[in-house]
Amino acid sequence: MEKILIASPIGNLKIVANGDEIIEISFCDNCEQMEISNNKHSEILTHCADEISAYFRGEISKFSVKFKIEGSDFEKSVYEALLKIPYGEVLTYKQLATKINRPKAYRAVGNANAKNKIPIIIPCHRVVASNGIGGYSGGLWRKNRLLKLEKAKLKF
Repeated sequence: MEKILIASPIGNLKIVANGDEIIEISFCDNCEQMEISNNKHSEILTHCADEISAYFRGEISKFSVKFKIEGSDFEKSVYEALLKIPYGEVLTYKQLATKINRPKAYRAVGNANAKNKIPIIIPCHRVVASNGIGGYSGGLWRKNRLLKLEKAKLKF
């Protein structure tokens, strides 16, 4: 496994690759100092770091970097559904549960979102509660920044 630490408007991000796939992106507020992208890294890490930087500059709205979705079958179904939410749009946990044909599993959808190992690329920030912003494993301030970056229209 290889990793890189990059700076972003929402704090440092640690990106981890295994072979030619991204397997993790984590918010890294208290990471030990790692190489910050001036060293030579694998093509996949460089590609991912470049795409995330372009996303934050508003230059891309979709990612092309190859990544590996891990989790239970239910979690994978949630992550696949998250990938279909367009840039700048949001769904409620209940709407997402309905999209995966599990309309009463909206709390389980929230739990799956909390376990998402590849935030930003798998856009769990695009799922909100019916009556508010909901939760976010990286902190609500990050979720708000991501939604603001995407100019998402919240209806509550």
